[in-house]
Amino acid sequence: MKKVYFFVIIACIFLSNFAKGQADTVQTFTFKDSTKRSGMFKFPAATEKYRKVLMYYTLKCYPKVSKYDGKYACGEWDYLTYTFVTDKKGVTYEIARYITPYGINLSLGPNGFTWIYDVTDYMPLLTDSVKLAAGNTQELLDLKFIFIKGTPPAEVVKINQVWNTGAASYSYKNLDSNKVLKSKSIFVEPNASVLKFRSRITGHGHNSNDGKYPHCCEWKTNTHYLYSGNQLVKDWQIWQTLDCADNPVFPQGGTWPYAREGWCPGDRVKDTEFDITRFKTGDSLQMDYKITPVPGDNPGMGGGNYVMAMHVIQYGKSTFANDAEVYDVISPSSAQINGKFSPACEEPKIVIRNNSTDTMTSLNLEYGISGGYFMKYKWTGKLGFLQTQTIQLPIYDAGFYRGDGKNIFNATITKRNGKVDSYAENNTMQSPYKMPDVYKDKLYVEFKTNNNPSENRYEIRDSRDSVILNKVNLAANKIYRDTLKNLKPGCYTLELLDEGTDGLNFWANTSQGSGYLRLRKATANTILKNFGADFGYRIYYSFIVDSLQKGQQPVYPIEPAEEDVMIIPNPNKGDFTILTSGLIGIYELEIIDATGNIVLKRTVNTEIEQDIMVKNLQVSSGIYFVKLTSGSKKIVRRLLVD
Repeated sequence: MKKVYFFVIIACIFLSNFAKGQADTVQTFTFKDSTKRSGMFKFPAATEKYRKVLMYYTLKCYPKVSKYDGKYACGEWDYLTYTFVTDKKGVTYEIARYITPYGINLSLGPNGFTWIYDVTDYMPLLTDSVKLAAGNTQELLDLKFIFIKGTPPAEVVKINQVWNTGAASYSYKNLDSNKVLKSKSIFVEPNASVLKFRSRITGHGHNSNDGKYPHCCEWKTNTHYLYSGNQLVKDWQIWQTLDCADNPVFPQGGTWPYAREGWCPGDRVKDTEFDITRFKTGDSLQMDYKITPVPGDNPGMGGGNYVMAMHVIQYGKSTFANDAEVYDVISPSSAQINGKFSPACEEPKIVIRNNSTDTMTSLNLEYGISGGYFMKYKWTGKLGFLQTQTIQLPIYDAGFYRGDGKNIFNATITKRNGKVDSYAENNTMQSPYKMPDVYKDKLYVEFKTNNNPSENRYEIRDSRDSVILNKVNLAANKIYRDTLKNLKPGCYTLELLDEGTDGLNFWANTSQGSGYLRLRKATANTILKNFGADFGYRIYYSFIVDSLQKGQQPVYPIEPAEEDVMIIPNPNKGDFTILTSGLIGIYELEIIDATGNIVLKRTVNTEIEQDIMVKNLQVSSGIYFVKLTSGSKKIVRRLLVD
């Protein structure tokens, strides 16, 4: 196979929504390599400087897979696949893991589906001649690495594989009895300033005494523990509660939407990582792993297994004293991995990261659409070195998305901790996106419930999260029709949730029957949009009423309208502020959960308390509604607690 090492410009928005800058691309396996899954490839020299390395993992269905005689476009079953790099000493490291999708009735599209991994921490392994193994022989693989030029947040001085090389499988009972992954000492390099622990764990097997759910270790959630001596460093869980049911690769065959221990069919395996610097003693770090004990009344679960890779990344001193990064744009975005929530024209959602060793407590941002006006937002919180947080950026209305028609979203950091950011190269990220469908006629929503209506609710909200329609307490096997009257020109989002995480019709739960969701033209009964019934947890669909006219907008928007109420931050963990600019008078504040229960109620005087602060709201994660009422006037905003 031809080795490729060429130069590209990320400003051309290569494949996804990453920042501007020069980059080098290394092409390894291609779709033409139908059976080759290992080889030597030419990577950049170790002397080259890069601030980030991204791995683009693209799969495409391969109907000629002989094992299935062309019966399914993609491989029928979900399989573990690994990306391994072998260093110059012959030591193998796993740098990424992926679980293949169920191929029955699946389409990955003519160009395949791309998942993106940040493999920057493995940069020391990705230099000069690299021995690489990846993928499987069920699907075709295209694998390329994008090296974005610049200065990294800190140099990686050592990568330690704590208990094994590559990735290894251990039985649950041996993990519990401490026969494996015993206490171990890691040597800390003299020039290491920060130590980060990374675990990549997936649970497998259908083991139990009685054969009843949950089987271990695919279907049982356990707690994982890291100790240093007798001191607990961290405990964490890897259970994927909604990740599978919200997978943009759908519908698949098999039980794709159900929650699992650390993985989902047709998705990359997520890493868990945390800072462990303070547990260093002298030049060593003592480490020990433990797990939730095997249930005494069901020892058969111990026959399940976990596939594990655990690394300690040793960093030198942070390169910049005051550096933050716009790490990703989730919405608006045209990236395939964000596809279940795109197109969108609600409040933008981005990921920020702290790249300096001091705690980041505030961040000033400017954001907008090409050719449109830009807004400002100040985030406050606490982020340690290389920690990330997803934030939602407020907008006044859908007019935010009026621009020059190029459909490019831009987010820029202007200050970190009150000072100008010291490294401008990673302060800005641009994200191309598609605009939602446009409807100029009156619409109505048609929804047919199945046998389990208590699992469903749906709502329509505008671009500022104001709830226009909210349907709960539904009856079984009933058709609901809601005409969308008097909608002003702008953008709206229809969202249907299924708490059973198996949609309105699913082969593995035939007892629930079948339902459907449609958008119809009110005047002619024409079906404008027909949503599939096998959707997992949610249907998310944004649409535009009338139009969002193109054209240059003022640099700053007009003063907010009277009903300009925003929740900042949103999502949050129970601490937030309700901005009530323009509201005057006495209002009754209610916070209501998705089933209609009031979890907070009090009276506020907006002349005195214009910014209503809510602290330590004791509720579980989920969707809530903030309602402000004064006489006949009612304002409702959606609240997300994570």
